[in-house]
Amino acid sequence: MTGAPASPRGPLLMMLATLCFTVMVGAVKVARAELSALEVIVWRTAISAPLALSLCRKTGIGVRAWRVLALRVALGTGAMFCFFTAAKGLAMADLSILSRLQPIAVALLAPLTLGAVERSSPRVRFALGAGLAGSALIVGPELRVGNVYGLWALAATLLSAGAHVAVRSLGSTDDPRVVVFWFQVGACTLAFTAHGTLTGSAIALPPLHLWGTLAAVGLFATLGQVAMTFAYKAAPAARVAAASYTAPLFGLAGDLLFFDGWPSPLALLGGLLVTAAGLSLVWRRQNGPSASRETP
Repeated sequence: MTGAPASPRGPLLMMLATLCFTVMVGAVKVARAELSALEVIVWRTAISAPLALSLCRKTGIGVRAWRVLALRVALGTGAMFCFFTAAKGLAMADLSILSRLQPIAVALLAPLTLGAVERSSPRVRFALGAGLAGSALIVGPELRVGNVYGLWALAATLLSAGAHVAVRSLGSTDDPRVVVFWFQVGACTLAFTAHGTLTGSAIALPPLHLWGTLAAVGLFATLGQVAMTFAYKAAPAARVAAASYTAPLFGLAGDLLFFDGWPSPLALLGGLLVTAAGLSLVWRRQNGPSASRETP
């Protein structure tokens, strides 16, 4: 008996979120040349909070699962701090391959914390493996993690995986726009408090020439988070997370468009693997029990 086709909405939304986050990372690298990671977090969330609030006009800002939301804020803020710290010392390619370990962590954590309904099918597990292999072919030859920034990136990946599982859990109780809004408020508060505690001084206004860069960080981070949160509401966590393997492909496109770089044959092969893995998640069909298990 053939089951209904799995909806492509979740993976497609995650691909959109990944594109937004890729643009954000480029802007973060520019800002980190002059600002600390905590300063970037404060200005990024301060810009994002009003944008997120404007999306909550019809829903209100009430939250049901406060404890899960608090966990999402804590893990997400920690991941952001580690990632922004790593962004100063690692190339975007290095960050990309390290962050591709996150879907595997999500696929492992989700069934343990959210139940058997999140157990990934063999096809999803194959897509995870193919996507990771493609990512390694794209950026593997340039990977340099033998320094402290690589450890920061690994920590960001693990914390981010936990945050994504919390987002998936919140999808059953709270509106994604409300979750995004309260994350901005919580992360801004934590970063502002941490900066004051560690430095003993308030955060100064950033240089005028960085205002546009920080605005881009806040805008694309908000768009990416909204798309990501809706993605986890629409499909199982492992399937959605695996769709983020398009990140290295977006990085290659950025090199071609803005830095006049041309990918190596290995990178092209890796891009094909990543694309195939993503498409298999978007247009796959499930049969029998698998279909019911993976349909939200």
